[in-house]
Amino acid sequence: MKKNNHLSLNAKLMMVQLGSLCLALAVFLVTLTGGRWMLNRYYLNPEAGAQRELDYVRDLNRYVQENDLASYDTEALEVWTRARKYVYLALYRGETPILETDGYDTSVPIQSLQPSLTANNLLPVDGDEAVDLSPDEDGYYRLQFADGIFRVSLVEFSETPYYDLVVILSLAFACMTLLATTLAYNRSVTRSIIRLSREVQWVEQGSREAIINSDRTDEIGELARAVERMRRSIIQRMQSEQDAWSANSGLITAISHDIRTPLTALMGYLDLLEGKQYQNEEQMARYLGASRDKARQLKELTDELFRYFLVFATPQVKMNKEPYDAVILMEQLLGEKVIRLQENGFTVQTIPLETECTVAVDVHYLQRALDNLFGNIEKHADRSKKVTVMVRRENEQLMIDLVNGVPDRPNPVESTKIGLQTCRKIIQDMGGLFETQTEDGKFLAEIALPCVKEKTA
Repeated sequence: MKKNNHLSLNAKLMMVQLGSLCLALAVFLVTLTGGRWMLNRYYLNPEAGAQRELDYVRDLNRYVQENDLASYDTEALEVWTRARKYVYLALYRGETPILETDGYDTSVPIQSLQPSLTANNLLPVDGDEAVDLSPDEDGYYRLQFADGIFRVSLVEFSETPYYDLVVILSLAFACMTLLATTLAYNRSVTRSIIRLSREVQWVEQGSREAIINSDRTDEIGELARAVERMRRSIIQRMQSEQDAWSANSGLITAISHDIRTPLTALMGYLDLLEGKQYQNEEQMARYLGASRDKARQLKELTDELFRYFLVFATPQVKMNKEPYDAVILMEQLLGEKVIRLQENGFTVQTIPLETECTVAVDVHYLQRALDNLFGNIEKHADRSKKVTVMVRRENEQLMIDLVNGVPDRPNPVESTKIGLQTCRKIIQDMGGLFETQTEDGKFLAEIALPCVKEKTA
């Protein structure tokens, strides 16, 4: 059994979503790592950080000097730190902290609320010392306030918004990746549907060459292949109907000609009889006999026509097939017909089946097909030539061959081929083959029926 590699649209969508999530996560991690690396390399390197810190210290010193601030002017120092959003400021008197603020949260020790004039913060001071803003070995700066010189610790963390920006951009790129992959998959599905719709419209407009192809393995691919099978079935049915119409048109033309000929003759004989245009009783009897022959010929033609339309009325004749022993069945079906040919003056050679074989057939329809074949032999075969009836088994098939001689002179009763067409239809609907051939003055009709294996009990 062929393995089904079918993947449904739901399964594909889940796989695409899972892959998109993995890809988006990878994009997020790569972008976040790359952004942080660039910040650490170019913005947070020691030189750049020290320079920004020194700039803030100089700005603070300028602010203190311009406003003549003392160390206990906490509100003014909060205003400065609040304006510099990402700065933390701490003041020390010696080793003792007296102020810590970042503009929003300020801490002032109780013992430092009053100004103190110690040796470390006496006024005035040397101007050179006041303007020296270089950090000491511990990283502290010395600034001149109104109440003395104090040690200043300043920490700037201006990289915080850039880190936030890197995170936001990483999330944005990840979302764009997720959206792009999902939209790409949806676009491929939509394009397949649009293409299938366009091809179906071509078929609807009557284009027989519009082949519907799809290499997809999901429901859309199955739908495309189903539509293609339907298209081929419709084309085949239309072709079959066209062939049947052509065959029926030719048949009707032939039948009308074959019926018109004896009918015209019959009407002529009847007109002679009605007008009493005969010389004696013997001539009248001859006219009556000829009229009866023409009427019989008309009956045979109408019977053949009825059988033809009875068989071809439906695309597939319903067969009630049953298994039979081919040896016994052929003896029963062919024996009586062979005897009838012999009674009609034919020399018949029979070659019976010698190999056991079981066939599944509808006896009623098989007998009708054989009646047509033997009826054609009686009407059209050369009685001076031998008729061969041979039954054999070949390649798991039961072969029935009927061979008769073709008359040297054309038969006055021209064949309409209705019987042969009926035989072909019956045998084909029974699962067999029917072939005819005329060669070297002989006509061959061959029936091939498949042999079946008997079910063992």
